[in-house]
Formats: sequence, structure tokens, C-alpha cells
Amino acid sequence: MTEQWLKTKDIANQLNVSPATVLKWVKKHHIPYTENGYGHYCFKEETVADFFEIKRENQKLYARERESGETVSSAAVMDRLAETENKLHMLERMIVNKADDIVTFQLVEHRKKVEALSKQLDKMEQKVQRMEEQYQYQQTPPKAPNKQTKKARNLLASLFLFD
Repeated sequence: MTEQWLKTKDIANQLNVSPATVLKWVKKHHIPYTENGYGHYCFKEETVADFFEIKRENQKLYARERESGETVSSAAVMDRLAETENKLHMLERMIVNKADDIVTFQLVEHRKKVEALSKQLDKMEQKVQRMEEQYQYQQTPPKAPNKQTKKARNLLASLFLFD
């Protein structure tokens, strides 16, 4: 006869508790289990009785606590609530400060990058300006001295004149 294995969800359904409660009891009471290939906890059918016993013990414990009449005063609850609110506000301030620090750090890093790019751009502009100057210098033909005299110009003009 093959053994029947139950998953956490199956046991939780039988006990009418959540699967998280079953897992908490497994760890607290060291109930034996195996894991299947998917990582799910699997229990032998005999362990269901152990789970029912744990549930009965917990119910007895909670019933005794209710019967003892120990109640928490509303002042204590309000003090605890105020303390929790103060902690919450402190944590919110810490989160805001941390966010501000992160944004400041990012801005500083971006500013450094922009400054580096600006320096590179300035260098490139200077190079382009030097290259334009060199190009203009090469394109300008040197001025030849004007050695033609008035006589030579008149002679040339007379050669082409027809009377």
C-alpha cells in the first residue's frame, strides 16, 4: 500500500487554518516533512493527528487567556498607538532624508558629467577654430607685387587698339 502525502494547503483546509499557520507550527513543533520537486512541504497522513493536537492546545491556551479576564486598558493601547505613530513619522522623515541624499548625489554626478562634456566641447571648438584659420590661410593666395608700370600698360593697350 502506498503512503498518502498531503501538502500544506491540504492540511490547512482540514484544520480550517491558513497555510502560513501550518508552516509556523511545523517550525515551532518540529513536525517531520519532505519537500517535493517544486519545494512544497509534504506530510505523511499520520501527521494530521499531530496538527489537530497542536490546534486543540492552542485553542485551550487562548480560551484560558480569555477566561482570566486580563484586558488591556484603552490608555495603554492609546500610548502604544502614539508610540507607533511617532516611530512611523520618524521612519518617514528618514526615508525623505535618504531620498534627498540620493537625489543630491545624482545631481552632483550629473553636474560633473556636464562639466566634463563642457570642457571637451570647449577643446573641440578651439580645434575647429584653429583648423578654420589654417584653412583660410591656405586659401588666400599670396599677393604678387604689382610691377607693371604705366608704360607697360600703355604698350599693351596700344597693341589691341585698332585705329
